[in-house]
Amino acid sequence: MNTSPRRIGVAHVVLDVILLAGTMITSTILLWDSSHLLTAGSVRLGVPIAVCVLGYLGWIGMYSRVRHHRLPAVVFEVTRVVLSGTAAFSLAGFFVDIGPGARRWVITVTVVSWLVLLLHHGTRAAFFAQKRRVIVAGSPRRAVAMAEALRQDRRKTYEVVGFVVDEDVSRVRDDASKGALGAIEELPALAELHDASEVVFSLEGLTGGKFAPLARMLNRQGVHVALTDLGSVAPRRVGIGHVEGRPMIEIAPSVLSGWRMHTKRVVDVAVAIPALIVFGPLMAVVAVVIRVVDKVPPIFRQQRVGKDGVIFTIYKFQTMVANAEQLKLDLTNELDGPIFKMDCDPRITTLGAVLRKTSIDELPQLFNVLRGDMSLVGPRPFVEAEVSLAPASFREREAVTPGMTGHWQVHGRSDADFGQLDELDRWYVDNWSLSEDLGILAKTVPAVLRQKGAR
Repeated sequence: MNTSPRRIGVAHVVLDVILLAGTMITSTILLWDSSHLLTAGSVRLGVPIAVCVLGYLGWIGMYSRVRHHRLPAVVFEVTRVVLSGTAAFSLAGFFVDIGPGARRWVITVTVVSWLVLLLHHGTRAAFFAQKRRVIVAGSPRRAVAMAEALRQDRRKTYEVVGFVVDEDVSRVRDDASKGALGAIEELPALAELHDASEVVFSLEGLTGGKFAPLARMLNRQGVHVALTDLGSVAPRRVGIGHVEGRPMIEIAPSVLSGWRMHTKRVVDVAVAIPALIVFGPLMAVVAVVIRVVDKVPPIFRQQRVGKDGVIFTIYKFQTMVANAEQLKLDLTNELDGPIFKMDCDPRITTLGAVLRKTSIDELPQLFNVLRGDMSLVGPRPFVEAEVSLAPASFREREAVTPGMTGHWQVHGRSDADFGQLDELDRWYVDNWSLSEDLGILAKTVPAVLRQKGAR
């Protein structure tokens, strides 16, 4: 008799509840006595924190999708969840009365909870988790991108066999480095030949009514079917419903107004003011050095296209020679598209190269953030001449305020070509959220330190 995935998930949730409850009860009795079970402030705060920990484990798929988690990933996820719960307890302890001895109690509960959860989920991963042999189906570009994403998945549970394409395969079949297996019509036979356990379809790479019959044949072979590339939509915007037994994939609209945008502005100001105070002395020194060494005005001003197409003046430290715009006419753009970029740009001064590599040249834009012309996070603003040469879809980025950093900057910076730049910025506009902004800000610092793609 097969046990349903839902029953398996519920059983392990119940086991975790017992483990966490037992941990808190035992720790309380050992450190104090049984009378503190209902009176200790630590216990009263620890219960809702434990519920949040269980919810977090469920959200990352530890119950319903455990077979997708390998042992190293389980160690990482359990450690992250337990430490997050401990941090939340410590933070809440500043605002509520948790009584004496709380530090010993939370340390004990943290260590024991980590051990029992790791034992539980680590045992499942070690004995039951299996790598899934996957074939990706779609256009060559989408298939290759998805195959690479599966290989980089931190859970290390996917073994990518290769990909099939929904077009003439002759031009990619010989490209062994890309793993082309054949045409999409051959998919059922290829899945059997390569012993694939799952096929991931990129919907943007399929034509006609090919998906349904292929999915039916694959399911009959015992192969799982998954869908991706739903118009480059963030997972949090996707929901699944049904009408009279017919499944529907629902996509929530992007939110570009209301209280969330007001909160974004508050965060911009709250970060920009302290940043100016902290970096103020450095900015003053840089301005003097530019004036003395390069003998040019330290602040570069240029007109850029902002939100809703409004033109504003952007501020940066001067990194080029005085007649840079005239010299640009004799240079060749190395970036495919209207945005001008080139390696070893002769107009950049020696000091300017250092400022660009370290992104110090961007610091004056904090004044743009205070003025509201820019945000900390958003699409990069460009000059009007470049925007006018770009495709009409490029102007979709003007629905939000341009930013000092964004998806483009943390995904390769200047190494990204124009197509990637456009796609990354439009993804940000379509899927904007406060959490997305915080994630980009967190990735910006290591991107700057690595100096990858900076020029």
